Amino acid sequence: MNTINWLSKFVLCFLFLPFMSKSDVLIDVSATLVDPACHLRSEDNSSPLKINFGVINLPHNSDDISQSHTFPLYLTGCNWNKSLGIMINPKNSNTMVYQGKSILSTSTDGLGININNITGGVAHPLEVNQIQQIFPEQIDATLQRIILQAELVNTLPASQLRAGKFSAIAMISVTYY
Repeated sequence: MNTINWLSKFVLCFLFLPFMSKSDVLIDVSATLVDPACHLRSEDNSSPLKINFGVINLPHNSDDISQSHTFPLYLTGCNWNKSLGIMINPKNSNTMVYQGKSILSTSTDGLGININNITGGVAHPLEVNQIQQIFPEQIDATLQRIILQAELVNTLPASQLRAGKFSAIAMISVTYY
């Protein structure tokens, strides 16, 4: 009788064991809080921003074909308490060296676009594929502006440049510096 009693208690324990047992799973939650991304737009909200140098006459008595085009970019939604940086990323890594720095190359060999930040009236050269600090001008409480200059430059004599249409494509990003 003792073995039956003991056996019945043993069986009852196993019947109720699943209701009394528990299983633990450790959950490790992590995240990174980031400041909101800046919104970047052109003066007329065009996308993509198009810079047209127009028709350029190749000079006969000079090797310099420098021409420039100035354009503002407007920033909203940034955390203005943080430093900002700009990065110019050429499509297909189209770069060339001009005066010791990496600039955007065009579809014409020897012809490139040197981009400068001229915000505040002082030219700061911008090298492609590098984040460089910027100091936008405040327009109002939520809007700031940087002014860039795209300068057409040549590394070959003008007489050696191929006449015809040319193009260059790059992505301009603003990030926290």
